[in-house]
Amino acid sequence: MIDIKLKSDIIIPFDKIGEDSWLEKSNYIIKELADFWEDEIAEPIGVESILELEKRLGTTLPDSLKLFYQNFGIAGIGEVLQGIDEIGWIKDIWKDQPQYGPDFTAEDKKYLPFLVSFSDYLGNGNMFCFHSETLEVYYFDHDTQPYLTKLFDDAGDYLKGCLISCQSDFFNQEIGQKTVDAWCEEILDGIYGHDVVRKWKY
Repeated sequence: MIDIKLKSDIIIPFDKIGEDSWLEKSNYIIKELADFWEDEIAEPIGVESILELEKRLGTTLPDSLKLFYQNFGIAGIGEVLQGIDEIGWIKDIWKDQPQYGPDFTAEDKKYLPFLVSFSDYLGNGNMFCFHSETLEVYYFDHDTQPYLTKLFDDAGDYLKGCLISCQSDFFNQEIGQKTVDAWCEEILDGIYGHDVVRKWKY
């Protein structure tokens, strides 16, 4: 069981998805989180289902996302990954009722046609999306213009950040959650930079 008493107890699951030991470390965190919240472990997603999704979208998923789905499915990672049927082009969300959509800026519109959502963040309307050509990850923040901000170079960076951040749930009672939250954030700041983490988390 993960029991975080020191900052060094926080597991960095991988540098890049696909490297040695990424599966073992990621699996350990995901299983511990599911046990902690008494959730079921998600089923891996088969290659055929991923191919069907890519056919529906008309584009390919980032390799990191495909590898994650094939091993862990729509796993609990502290944030809400979208189900296979929910993943889609964000430009299409308001297609039938554009009057209810965001007033995208000119800068937003450069990226909007290329973005496919795959995470609902915390279910608050904000989403993480991958760029169909560059594979970079953009954050859609429904409250703040510009609505679209590039945060990560690849979906694997986002997944890694989630797997680090979610470990704040495993705080040792004597240490306290506030301290472990701060440690997780310090690690994320060191990997992604303070500005990225502030946009993501605040």
